[in-house]
Amino acid sequence: MSNETNANLSSSSNISRRGLLCGIGAIAALSLGFAPENAVAAAGITQLKNGKYQIDLAANKVLATIGGAVSFTRKDGTPAVVVRTAAGNKGISAVSLVCTHAGFTVQEVDKKWQCPAHGSLFALDGNLLGGPAKSALKKYPVTVSGTTATIG
Repeated sequence: MSNETNANLSSSSNISRRGLLCGIGAIAALSLGFAPENAVAAAGITQLKNGKYQIDLAANKVLATIGGAVSFTRKDGTPAVVVRTAAGNKGISAVSLVCTHAGFTVQEVDKKWQCPAHGSLFALDGNLLGGPAKSALKKYPVTVSGTTATIG
């Protein structure tokens, strides 16, 4: 084999450390699924014609407790979660589970959301607690009426 062929083979098979770590992180995130560790899949969720989502709070009893979370997948494939962050109608938050740093799916760790790839940390309501991410998780507006929450 000529030196030129050898050099071409060598350069085409080199993988950067960052590329390797990102690939491993992506595989880990996919193998863990989109639902956070302690969140359960939402029951009684309906997508409305206007693109918003309605969730039956009575069918998702875990949301009666602060820290309770139910996950769902938006029509565009984005994993999201509805979380009870405080008592009352204003204590329901809905956030995307996609890390704002590198796009990995965050997971629940000790009542916080953590990115498995680079360690960014977010509060249950999506607020940024620590980087490398520079911004909070995407938040979706929530309106609660009776036992129904409307997201979007």
